[in-house]
Amino acid sequence: MNRFTVLCLAFAAACCMAAQADSEAPAERIGTAWSDARNPVARAFGGERLDLWSLQPVRPFEPPTVEDVSRTCNPVDRFILARLESNKLTLSDEADRRTLARRLAFDLTGLPPEPETVARFIADDRQDAYERLVDELLASPRYGEHAARMWLDVVRYSDSNGFDWDEFRPQAWRFRDYVIRSFNADKPYDRFLIEQLAGDELLDGPPHNAEERDLLIATGYLRLGPHDNAASLFNEQARSRAELLADLVETTGSAMLGLTLSCCRCHDHKYDPLLQADHYRMRAFFEPVKFADELSLDLAEEQEAIRRHNADVDATAERLAKERESLVATVARRLQPPGEEAKPSEEDILKALDSSERKHVDEIGRLLSENKASRRSATTGLLMTDGTDDVPTTHVLEQGDYRTPGQPVEPGFLSAVDPSPAVLASSPNSRTQGRRLTLAKWIASPDNPLTARVIVNRIWQTHFGQGLVVTPNDFGLGGETPTHPELLDWLAADFVREGWSLKRLHRLIVTSVTYRQRSTVEDSATNDVGQSHDGYSRRSIRRLTAEQLRDSLLVVSGLLTSKTDGPPVWPELPEDILQANPAFLDDNETRTKGWYPSAPEEQHARSIFVVQKRTVRVPFLETFDLPENATSCGRRDVSTVAPQASSLLNSPLAVEASRMFAARVSNQAGETPREKVQRAFAIALQRRATPDELVECIAHMRRHGLASLCRVLLNLNEFVYLD
Repeated sequence: MNRFTVLCLAFAAACCMAAQADSEAPAERIGTAWSDARNPVARAFGGERLDLWSLQPVRPFEPPTVEDVSRTCNPVDRFILARLESNKLTLSDEADRRTLARRLAFDLTGLPPEPETVARFIADDRQDAYERLVDELLASPRYGEHAARMWLDVVRYSDSNGFDWDEFRPQAWRFRDYVIRSFNADKPYDRFLIEQLAGDELLDGPPHNAEERDLLIATGYLRLGPHDNAASLFNEQARSRAELLADLVETTGSAMLGLTLSCCRCHDHKYDPLLQADHYRMRAFFEPVKFADELSLDLAEEQEAIRRHNADVDATAERLAKERESLVATVARRLQPPGEEAKPSEEDILKALDSSERKHVDEIGRLLSENKASRRSATTGLLMTDGTDDVPTTHVLEQGDYRTPGQPVEPGFLSAVDPSPAVLASSPNSRTQGRRLTLAKWIASPDNPLTARVIVNRIWQTHFGQGLVVTPNDFGLGGETPTHPELLDWLAADFVREGWSLKRLHRLIVTSVTYRQRSTVEDSATNDVGQSHDGYSRRSIRRLTAEQLRDSLLVVSGLLTSKTDGPPVWPELPEDILQANPAFLDDNETRTKGWYPSAPEEQHARSIFVVQKRTVRVPFLETFDLPENATSCGRRDVSTVAPQASSLLNSPLAVEASRMFAARVSNQAGETPREKVQRAFAIALQRRATPDELVECIAHMRRHGLASLCRVLLNLNEFVYLD
């Protein structure tokens, strides 16, 4: 038995032990596809497809030796440099400090650095000045706001349902804020995943602190997918339910495991060792789920206070109602002639009230209205939990059609590693089934070969523009293989060994010599060879993301608000977009289908706090490749199209930012044109203008004004791209 088979057997054993069971496992279990010919994957594909690299256990590689040790700072560099040296290449020189300060600020916080921060870093002659800046940025609350954007892309976050009506979800923002809090707190990634998949299963009863409340909010992950709210009008609840469960399986596969489980919904996977049954075995973990939007997020003490308050409100209402009833009965008796059985109507009674009685009735009505208005509501969210009824049997759907159920299946992991039904965990929550907790523990297991690889690859991508695996949502045979498999495995193993800390991973990568390289070298041949997708002999220039670009405009102009949480901000939309969307023109009484701009003073919030609907996106952000959010987005497209230049030059945001940028320069700079130009360069580009630039800019400012010059600076490649 070779080492790989032994490791696969160990992983299969870990799958079986992912949770403690109340009942014993079957006496005989079928082994992995690598060790047991009876395994259904081995049978289905005749032993093929089993060389998939991502299902092999993470290997404990040692960093390789390199010739030029002086060009290394940590193990990351040794893996990269060893490859380069094998091609007669080396790492480029370190970028200048101004470039590094900008690079770090955008990569770790998503915002441009203040000129004073850059100047302080440049002047800092301490040996660990760079590491100090890294730690300062990682400790900033802005870090979580930026890092969360990556995860929200991956889990298809949206503030609306999608489909024709695309109704607004008023409470979805709580999940967005949960993600920001988690990244800022450096919550261990394994715990982060478990909370999203099964946070409610970890809590029995109401939450007693903010951390327990977050367990409930985290289940918003299960609610983020598109939802057809009109399905019940057409008796299509079964279709809608099937789409919900399929989305949960496929998003979980892509986001957390890097597997394309959507490709085995209707048949066995065309490339990977995945059976159609695997899709539905995974679905069975989610089978009991139901919406839990009525579940209170208030802490236990507050829930009790609300209950007592509302009990007093109800008692007051009952007392006032009886008082009114007594008064009405008195008047009724006065109106009813002796010996007649017919009672006067309410209308006749009210007409017969004298002035004193009418005043009394009106006062009771007023008190009832005030009392009703004082009733307190629970704080709720966009949540999911398990239903308490019997869990439906999960069936493999023939051709993926919910109307043609086939063979039944039990909750289970990937058949290649363990084809037996999963041993379900005992849930701390007595009202849940333990199914999602079982799945969550398997996904977050240190022995799972996919989970750590997938997330370290995503973090690498945030710093270099592409991952060590270029297809971050597809670690299958249809995706790309790792360019540096040893480095990927070393990072994954180190990540788990050091407590699943994302901040530590960021720090490890950005303190490497590889990350600190400059973006240009003298030898053009070295440029071409070293920058093949597996080279890393120099830094690649990257355009700012849509959010980074919008936020940069707001920061430079001084327009950025201090908003750090809460309901989303709604910017103004062009009239033609408002008129073109049928849902906007046919809103409902709850105002969930229309578009209602926020107050002007609120609209310049950071982009992560801007509303994200599915059918309508903010034009400026969409122009710069804001992704479609109906499915998981592992890597954004980066386009270069004419509307981008037009938006950056002529959009209302760009024009306002230029005007306010000019006002900021006027307030902060001296009176001379030279001082104004230099201050504008410092704010926008974090450097001084060169003598030639100074001449040209002063001339432009004299001809067209300071606002025009500021507009020019905001359209420079140097502002839009990061080197």
